[in-house]
This record gives sequence, structure tokens and C-alpha cells, in this order.
Amino acid sequence: MQTIEKLVDSLSSIPDKDRLITNPYRIDICKNNLLHYLQHLKGSKVDIMLIGEAPGYRGCALTGIPFTDEIQLKYPENNYALGDWKRSSKIGNTAERSASIIWPAIREYHIIPLMWNVFPFHPYKEGKRASNRTPTQSELEEGLKYIDALKTIFQINDSQVFAVGKKAKLLLGLTDDNHCIRHPANDYKKEFRPQFDLKIGQLYLHNQFVR
Repeated sequence: MQTIEKLVDSLSSIPDKDRLITNPYRIDICKNNLLHYLQHLKGSKVDIMLIGEAPGYRGCALTGIPFTDEIQLKYPENNYALGDWKRSSKIGNTAERSASIIWPAIREYHIIPLMWNVFPFHPYKEGKRASNRTPTQSELEEGLKYIDALKTIFQINDSQVFAVGKKAKLLLGLTDDNHCIRHPANDYKKEFRPQFDLKIGQLYLHNQFVR
């Protein structure tokens, strides 16, 4: 049977040499952050699973937790959803657009989300590690096994899964637009928050999540 510890160990064992990716879980801080986060969720009631495309270089690539930058990781009001473990003194103050948009929405409804990415490693452009690129099809498919493992560990059903962005929706095979919200990274029309409020917030307020 898959466990949180085995899953995190499996992630940390994936080499990133000779690939245009960084595996944050080969770094002890990120590996420990993810382990503590998932262990906290296991002892909580997970409301939803939010699945994006891939880690960004200013967020998950530094913290190991999807949709979470160094600012949000240290923000005390997020502890109910992230866990109240001692953060590393090496955590800095880098902010990411997606994290700064998604976390206020999560806090407002006091939702406890299992946050993940279809491709769990950070893809970057050739010659520029401090960049983000769209994962290849094979990279995206590579990550599906981790999603399946997490859904099993946390007993997540399809009604709890929400794609963040169209790429994630396609890879997850979601046909219901009500389970896809705009990705905040490129949300120039400011569609993310209204969609989050309508598709997730209202369900939570009316206790319509199926556990």
C-alpha cells in the first residue's frame, strides 16, 4: 500500500540531470515541507483537491508545496491548511503571483485543500532556470501516477477534484466545466476569483462537498 512517506521518497528519487527540470524534492527543505504538509492533511478533513499544471520557480519550486510561495508558507493564518510545523530558517520572502491570489480565496472559506500539480517537478526554459515553461505531453503524463496515489491515500473522489487551468483539465480528463477554474498566473481578466467563489466557495458554504 502506498503511504505518504513512500510517495515523498519516490518523488525525491527522480533525477533531474540532463533534463530541463528541477526536482525540488531532492532538496531537504522542500522534501520536509511536503512531508509535513501531507501528514497534516492526513490528520484533517480534506475538502477538495486543486490540481495545477506544474510548479513555478517563485513558488512550489522553492517551498515544495503547490500554489505556495515563501510568503504564504510562513503566513500564520495559513497554518490551519498547511500545518503548524517549524519552518526552516532558510525560507526566504519570495512571492509568487499565483500563490498571492489563490491563498486569500482559500482562507476566506476556510477550505482545507490538497494542492498538487499534474507534473510535480519544475520545468524551465533552456539556459534559464529562473523561468517557467509549459511541460511536454510526456512530462504531464509522467505525473499522473502521483495524482492516482494521492487520491488513494486521501480517499479523494471525483467530485472533490478541481483543475486549475485548461491544461490540467485536459490531462485529468475532466468534462465538467464546473470543475475547472482559471489559473491565477495569467488571470489578466480577473476571472479566477469569481470562478473560485462560484464553483468552490458556494459549494463549501452550502455543505455540498461529498466526503
